[in-house]
Amino acid sequence: MEVPILLMTYRRQENTELILNILLKLRKKKIFVFNDGIKKKDHKKDQINTRKIILNYKSKFNMKLIFPKKNLTQKYNLPFALNEVFKKNDKVIILEDDCLPNKYFFKFCEELLFRYEHDTRIAQISGNNFLNFKKFKRRNDDSYFFSKFTSSWGWATWKSRWKNHYNTKMTLWPKVKKEKWLNDILINPIAVKFWTKYFDRRYNNIDDDWDRPWTFTNLINNRISIFPAKNLISNIGNDDYAIHKNPSKWDNLKLETLKFPLKHPLLISPDFEIENFLTKEGFSIPNLSYRIKNKLKKIFKI
Repeated sequence: MEVPILLMTYRRQENTELILNILLKLRKKKIFVFNDGIKKKDHKKDQINTRKIILNYKSKFNMKLIFPKKNLTQKYNLPFALNEVFKKNDKVIILEDDCLPNKYFFKFCEELLFRYEHDTRIAQISGNNFLNFKKFKRRNDDSYFFSKFTSSWGWATWKSRWKNHYNTKMTLWPKVKKEKWLNDILINPIAVKFWTKYFDRRYNNIDDDWDRPWTFTNLINNRISIFPAKNLISNIGNDDYAIHKNPSKWDNLKLETLKFPLKHPLLISPDFEIENFLTKEGFSIPNLSYRIKNKLKKIFKI
């Protein structure tokens, strides 16, 4: 049975067409396309043109459209779309319009969605690899590894992991913070400091996103994610449409070839060498001097 693909769009016209073309070439048929309602008047032209592109492709797929009349915001759009998909499906592959996949991404997700379908330790399957461009040497040559971290740059999951677990309000965060559970979960104090800051911001509605509650859900349920040994997703979203800026060093990462058949790990456990490396590289709060320097660069466009 073909795993459905959910494509999240808003007003990136060119990206939307690019990804739909990739899906067409790979003969993917079961597609859900979400396009959010208009948030601001000056978004209207781009949003309408994006919907026109989607409708032009509708007859080429078994496509189901999810077009809300009102803008659901970053906080609610993906949860709304996923709940629609999960009404009749128990697995899904998710792409946003700033995530460019290669052909190996879909085969990787599909194979592991069935392999780990009943292993509730696994929260999701991710498509990106932040290690290889830094020449990080892993301890083995398995086709993928496990991590406590969660990435939404092209991913796949199951209805059983999402339904009745995801909580956009992060209701348990005050208890987790007060009792210092992140110390036990993450171990690395730099990671604890980073995620405490961003969970605080999200809980207090300073930031508008769906993915931090998902990360929080996976951490407090002691769940891990799968990451490929090769990078299968390139984030092309640091553009004029971007709401949240990504670390520039992770932009447009090179797409890589993943060999099949996959070499499956014999141990299902997070790799703490990798997690400490990723914490240092991206999931940590920069020191004050770096933040000041970066701020000056933005002001004076250095």
